[in-house]
Amino acid sequence: MVAENDSLLGLDDSNVETNRDPLTGGISLSNVEGEGNILEVTSIGEVTVPTSISTIELGIQVEAATAAEAQQQVAQQTTSVVDVLENLDVEELQTTSLRLFPVYSFEDDTRTLTGFEARNTLSFELPNESAGVAIDAAIEAGANLVQDISFSATDEALQQARLQALQQAIEQAQIEAETVFKTLDLVAEEIVGIEILSVGASNPTSQPLQFEATAQRDITPILGSDQIVQASVALEILYSEQ
Repeated sequence: MVAENDSLLGLDDSNVETNRDPLTGGISLSNVEGEGNILEVTSIGEVTVPTSISTIELGIQVEAATAAEAQQQVAQQTTSVVDVLENLDVEELQTTSLRLFPVYSFEDDTRTLTGFEARNTLSFELPNESAGVAIDAAIEAGANLVQDISFSATDEALQQARLQALQQAIEQAQIEAETVFKTLDLVAEEIVGIEILSVGASNPTSQPLQFEATAQRDITPILGSDQIVQASVALEILYSEQ
């Protein structure tokens, strides 16, 4: 876990109000009666979360002389792949694309129809440790394209990481404020404002594979990467001079 300072600003005008842009973290100033000296600190907390879920896209692609033959063959192979994946208890199994288009050859500026290509794409989720076995079983059943794989953490892990990042950002902001007060010989009185600017996780990391699958090989090793969760907070602390 790491935390880093985003911005640090001391405001010692007794008639100043701070208005923070939640997108940029910038500060605008306006005159307001009755305000004291305020130090505003904005800090970021960051937590790295190991991923445990793989989302995989597999393709079934065939070529045939006619559109009907191509569609029939891809349907048969897709059915076999779906049966295998269902037996492996994968989750969120769905068809994400279905394509059928002509294939041409070009020679001497002449285009000749040579056949048709049909392609189905399936997407599903399962634990990282089972991803290699599932890919290999699907290929054996008829899948011949591995198009994409992405990794994500569980909702529970991400929620815990959000809370840790938020706590970290608040603690770091307090440390930075204490350093400013000590350096400038000022006295902290009380926290008069707390704003959570953002809390969120990075998108699942994607590893584009897009290769033609080959048979007769060892189990495909799948190594998941991490997700990053960040929280940004702003503290407004009233202070006075010694």
